[in-house]
Amino acid sequence: MKTFVLFCMLALTAGFLTAQSAQYTTAMTAAVAQLDSAQTADDYQASANTFARIAAAEPAEWLPHYYAAFSNLMVGFSRYEKDLNKAIYAFDQSEALLEKANALAPQESELAVLKAYLLIGRLMENPMALGGQITPQVFAALEKAAALNPTNPRAPFLRGTYVLNMPEFYGGGANNAKPYFEKAAALFEQETGRGLLPHWGKRVNAEYLEKLAATETKD
Repeated sequence: MKTFVLFCMLALTAGFLTAQSAQYTTAMTAAVAQLDSAQTADDYQASANTFARIAAAEPAEWLPHYYAAFSNLMVGFSRYEKDLNKAIYAFDQSEALLEKANALAPQESELAVLKAYLLIGRLMENPMALGGQITPQVFAALEKAAALNPTNPRAPFLRGTYVLNMPEFYGGGANNAKPYFEKAAALFEQETGRGLLPHWGKRVNAEYLEKLAATETKD
């Protein structure tokens, strides 16, 4: 009898976990689609709020925290030209959420990339004053991301965008950035079946390569 009762308890638990997992997957699928279609600061804020609710319901999952952090980062980038204070607030929100995600998955390559991205946002607060301090941190985070997952295309993509906007005197510019975009393009082509995992960057990376090619043709 005890064996039968134990079997029933295990079956009920398994059924509950399966239903919970299905609910999480459904919610995340819809939320990722919402983020993929976002264009404005308000859109990204709505995505951030959606992922925050999922994170509250699923505190052991790192992805909702990641996407909430990413969405807040996009809010900051969308607002910094019109309202720097609101942008900084969004970056603060992103950093707090990223810390939660890191606590859950400290060896996740995507979180190292997001850290670098957030540092770039911080740099925008005062590029002249913060450049010397933040640039090494950006590169260190991207090197960590590549070491954790050499096939992650977002690491070379983000490095390419950063190098492109650096002065040539410091190793920046188009010629130095192009190899990173090319490496990212090759890795993006290999990236399939991501499901709920991060998949941003491919389109913009291709656009950068097109612009660089057009510049070379003119020269």
